[in-house]
Amino acid sequence: MTLVLQNLSSFLTDSLNLKLKEAITIVNLQEGLRNMLQICVALCIDAYLGYRWMLILSSLLYSAGLFLLALSVPGGERCPSNCFKELKHTSFWEGLTLVIVGGAAQVIPLYALSFEQTRVAKIPEDYEPARVQVGCFRFRVKIGGWRNFLQKVIRWLLFLFLRTGALTSVYGFFFYYYKWQQHFFQSAVAIIIGLLWFLCGFPFYGPRRLQRSPLSIMLHTLIAAWQKRHLKYQINLDEEDQNHSLTDHLELLNSAAVKESPADDNLRRRWRLCTVTEVEQTKLLLDIIPMSATFIVYGMVKSLGNTFFIEQADRMHGGISLVVLQLIQFISKRAVNEGYKMVFEKRIQRIKRRYSDGVKIGIGMLTSILCCAVASQVESKRLKALKKKGLLDNPEAEAPMSASWLLLQFIFLGAMEGLAGDGIVNFFGHYAPDSRRYAPVFTSSLTGFGTILSIGFIAIIDYYSRFRYKESWIGESVNESRLDLIYRAYVMLAVLNCFIYAYVASSYSYDNIIGKPENEQEIPVLEVKQQQEEEKAAGDPQNKQEQEEYQLQRMSVR
Repeated sequence: MTLVLQNLSSFLTDSLNLKLKEAITIVNLQEGLRNMLQICVALCIDAYLGYRWMLILSSLLYSAGLFLLALSVPGGERCPSNCFKELKHTSFWEGLTLVIVGGAAQVIPLYALSFEQTRVAKIPEDYEPARVQVGCFRFRVKIGGWRNFLQKVIRWLLFLFLRTGALTSVYGFFFYYYKWQQHFFQSAVAIIIGLLWFLCGFPFYGPRRLQRSPLSIMLHTLIAAWQKRHLKYQINLDEEDQNHSLTDHLELLNSAAVKESPADDNLRRRWRLCTVTEVEQTKLLLDIIPMSATFIVYGMVKSLGNTFFIEQADRMHGGISLVVLQLIQFISKRAVNEGYKMVFEKRIQRIKRRYSDGVKIGIGMLTSILCCAVASQVESKRLKALKKKGLLDNPEAEAPMSASWLLLQFIFLGAMEGLAGDGIVNFFGHYAPDSRRYAPVFTSSLTGFGTILSIGFIAIIDYYSRFRYKESWIGESVNESRLDLIYRAYVMLAVLNCFIYAYVASSYSYDNIIGKPENEQEIPVLEVKQQQEEEKAAGDPQNKQEQEEYQLQRMSVR
């Protein structure tokens, strides 16, 4: 399905004959919403459904949406004219909605369900590795049992099946590129078959685990702090309790951990009391907001790969297939990521480990500038070739130049995803609470938000071109547009974002690295103890009334 959705713009412009602006808006909207909805899906999984039922529900929605999209394909595989107005009489919008919701709900459970079955225990210091033989292969197992070994097997199985699905889709697209009804129908059938196979093992899966999410904890803390904002106190703990105290940073939230009445045990139910750990986790989430805002431009540049880059390749004369370009993009992503780990990451960690994620993201953002700049130059050359042949006004014309010219921009796009994308996941993995589950979700949501903003940015560019040059840079087709100037606008946006990121990243505190979930301990709340400050009130001539000061003492929560 990844390859099908990546080439959705070709379906909209070729089969449905939509205008370029309409197709780009639909593609960015579905991709952005699909990524942003993963936050809501994660909350629903933690609080209600769990991974298993969410995977079943998402598979049903996904397959139903694909069937509806297959039914919306014109009978002749192509509309004779623009079909945008006729789409309301088909099942296109209903199918697209189900694909968005089903796609957002299916990404999270796929990996989590596999690794949820094998929880790794701590390795004893004096434990010797054992050898395990499976068939002709021998493995070294460190943890006393099979858990670590099973996780390795699961990783290899996931890699094998995902690559098998990718190669199958590449084969289908390479030989049946324009048969979109067949693509949608086969994908829907494949998902149904996978769901039936998953249900065969349903009785053997582990129990459902419901838990609180860091976002619900943050909302709980903010509400509790707002309800008790009138409290004034100072922290006064013994030296042995300093590790359990609240930090001075964002001290307005500290009141959420204060228990106003020792006899009242129902404050947590009324969203008026949080633990110290929950308050500190909320502070960590609020601290990463400025840094996270700079990641949005990454999503905006990434959206070009599924929209304008696809349209460029469709209007160039052979040389190399679009599917091959996307494979090269994926290979570049993996190669650059692994190359950075081998060459730079270990050296940076030896010097200052905390800056490794920031440097990786920064290099990825610089790569985004190169990606847009190269794309602008290639598009200028393509338009000149069309103009030389007198084909600029022909929306169906192919430029007399090979699609191999697009190879470099796809390589830079993959390098940007391997550096900035993986760096953002690592950043959330080190500095976000419950990062093991929510780091990929936060990354996808920010990328989706950037994709949505790309629609507004393109609209601003269109308005500027009409106002300044009395013509639109976004025509009805890619041949009638000025994508080279649009890419230059993205270059300026990426350059500006690099300066902002450099400033924010240099001022960010990298000391709050979160430990592993099994090492985290719940810290209790703090009880309020009132004291009368008679001496202070008597010594202040301007204040004749008694003033109250609060001291915080540790108190366990049952």
